[in-house]
Amino acid sequence: MTPPVAPAKQPDGGAVPVRDGGSPTTSPDGGTVVSAESTLTRDPAASIPATSLAGAVTANNAFAVDLFAQVRKTAPPGNLLTSPISASLALTMTYAGAAGETATQMATALHYGSAASSIFDGQNALSAALASRAASALAADQDIATRGGAAAPSPSDYQLQVVNSVWGEKTYPWAKPYLDVLAKSYGTGVFLEDFEHQWEPARLAINAWVSDETADKIQDLLPPMSLDDTTRLVLVNAIHLKLPWANAFSPLQTAPATFTTTAGTTVSPDFMHLQSTFAYVDDGQAQIVALPLAGGALTVLVALPHGDLATYEAALAAGSGALTVPAKSSQVALSLPKFNFTSPSFSLSDALKAMNMTDAFDKSLADFTPMCPNPPDRARLYVSDVLQKAMLAVQETGVEAAAATAVIIAGTDFVEAPPIPMVVNRPFVVSIVDAPTGALLFLGHIEDPSVAGSP
Repeated sequence: MTPPVAPAKQPDGGAVPVRDGGSPTTSPDGGTVVSAESTLTRDPAASIPATSLAGAVTANNAFAVDLFAQVRKTAPPGNLLTSPISASLALTMTYAGAAGETATQMATALHYGSAASSIFDGQNALSAALASRAASALAADQDIATRGGAAAPSPSDYQLQVVNSVWGEKTYPWAKPYLDVLAKSYGTGVFLEDFEHQWEPARLAINAWVSDETADKIQDLLPPMSLDDTTRLVLVNAIHLKLPWANAFSPLQTAPATFTTTAGTTVSPDFMHLQSTFAYVDDGQAQIVALPLAGGALTVLVALPHGDLATYEAALAAGSGALTVPAKSSQVALSLPKFNFTSPSFSLSDALKAMNMTDAFDKSLADFTPMCPNPPDRARLYVSDVLQKAMLAVQETGVEAAAATAVIIAGTDFVEAPPIPMVVNRPFVVSIVDAPTGALLFLGHIEDPSVAGSP
């Protein structure tokens, strides 16, 4: 577990949460972190069956392809970058607080299938596995440098962390079973904010947390006006990756070259060049090359379609060649443009609704009662938006990528249902029943209530 970091204070006095569900601690000004959290600790990955991890990966990858297909339909022309793992983790945290048809639709859209019962364990194990990659790669490269008498690699170039935080309305009694799931599988609690009155300071605090956890690569995940006085919960996942190539490109060989865009225009970015043995395949649809990162566990896949990009992407599936490391290797003379792209914050809501996750966004149908069965304002919780922002930089030395996803839960204003009119102004049946037994004691009807009957 990552040690807690000293939290900073927000403008309204609330606390920026500690990382990884650490216990409340003291802020620099002597204040105390205010949080609702379980007494349980995060489950160690070693205690989780491998089948749970495999189930989560299968579900996440199927969801990734579906989500990308839906986002592509409405994305503006140009570069497009999503982080399906960040979305999966944030939405699975949300799923932990869903019930009924809302939960069923979420499980279907997220492709849980038979993994539904172990999905929290699986996501926990996956997060832990990913978090171990950078340290393993650094240790291996340090050993190589020591044996070869070379300069030791910089730890700052070997980073991969996956972190979560949940920010909730301070007046809500967040349910213990929900807090237990957050603690055991996500390493977080619910850090309390005054969303009803101080939603803007809360937005800035969440953005600051995301920026800090992604080495300032993801700024302003939550744009202005994304939160308001109806916000009740914000569930956030952040991921940051920075690793060298296993086989670096030489900057001396980098030079401008022509690149033809989808629109048919030409630009002249810097191209990196490297001739080496790579995992490679040409499956008739595209040339696909795998570029391993330090440590060998993580790989950058580049697929160059022979035909139209849109047609190729439309046929993507979880097992497609573009998403699978080729089994065979070949000598490849690779020329790859350098790039550094950061997406704007964009909504995943329409894409998720198109994947039949509709009830979660419906004020009248959403069921998130497991999060908080008895809201003090009697509001119904629903997902008001799901926002994501991502970046990817590819250069001679390696790759840096970051992303964050926020699921925003709002509460409907409680409106007392209007009384149902019942004007008993015509003949009616009347009875007296013993409620505990159901025994019928009196039964009759009244045709004229002005008649008193026999004295």
